[in-house]
Amino acid sequence: MKKWRKILVLLLVLLSTAELLLRFVFGFCNAPLYVEDPDFEYVFAPDQYRFRFRNVVRTNAFSMRSDPVNPTDTTVVLLVGDSVINGGNPTDHDDLASTILEKQFTQHYHQPVRVLNVSAGSWGPDNVFAFLKKKGFFSADVMCLVTSSHDAYDNMSHHKLVGVNPNYPDKQYTVALYEFWHRYIYTLFVYHYVEVPLKEFFSPAAQHAPNDVIHKFGTVFNPGFQHLADTAKVMHIPFCIYLHPELPEIAQNRYDSQGEEILAFARKNRIPVIDELKLHRSGFPLTNDLFRNPDFDSIHYNAKGQAYMAKHLYPLLKQYLDAYFARHARTHRP
Repeated sequence: MKKWRKILVLLLVLLSTAELLLRFVFGFCNAPLYVEDPDFEYVFAPDQYRFRFRNVVRTNAFSMRSDPVNPTDTTVVLLVGDSVINGGNPTDHDDLASTILEKQFTQHYHQPVRVLNVSAGSWGPDNVFAFLKKKGFFSADVMCLVTSSHDAYDNMSHHKLVGVNPNYPDKQYTVALYEFWHRYIYTLFVYHYVEVPLKEFFSPAAQHAPNDVIHKFGTVFNPGFQHLADTAKVMHIPFCIYLHPELPEIAQNRYDSQGEEILAFARKNRIPVIDELKLHRSGFPLTNDLFRNPDFDSIHYNAKGQAYMAKHLYPLLKQYLDAYFARHARTHRP
């Protein structure tokens, strides 16, 4: 009996230690939450401060991964896109390309320059436009869309994700150990490598879509590209595209057909493009150490990759801002 008591006590101590470590070291039960929206599908909930996987994830009142928007903001760059610039849980607020650029431009011009991060995981350009149409363009002076080949047909479907897809939670787990099991062990491994194969074996005709896959049903080129370009023209502000390849495209040294469609759209509309594959060919290699987990994730940057993106966004955005400050020299003095 004493032996079983010791085992039970030891088990409770181990479980309690694991629970505390997951909560206070890795930020379990403290995930960034999402809210649904009828116009742009979903976005991070506003005004969050989360500590997750040893990274700080902050959102402002407009659900941006940026510091609060202030009435005194007179110079604004909109950096818009999907998870590539959003960073998600694995990217600390200070490591985001938008944060890096905001600090660099503010230091260079000796006055506040905002680089607002308008983004969410798996957003297409139509999500971005719908968000800005609803929330406003924040008196933007420059706008840059960070995009990838898959965005060409990544059209909104309003498929319910928030509170259903484990990557888009709307409430916190109450037990860290259960979150670790359910969101990571079960969803990433048991479901994909055990349940799905078994379901396919016993019901080969049935469709068993994994619950962590976002379903997009675009049949036409994403209209958000044109909407953003047209709006920038109406606002008389510069608009550019930053085209980010996935690892297979880097290996082949060319974009797939959808990436080529984005480049063709840019040429047709005379939109400047910062082409990462061109950078790759010209002495700025896109190496695996820029990516979060190249064996499983072919697109997302780590902190080093975010710095790479900021470095190559800087020259063109600075060119636009130089022209802006030259036009407004009387009212914007360092």
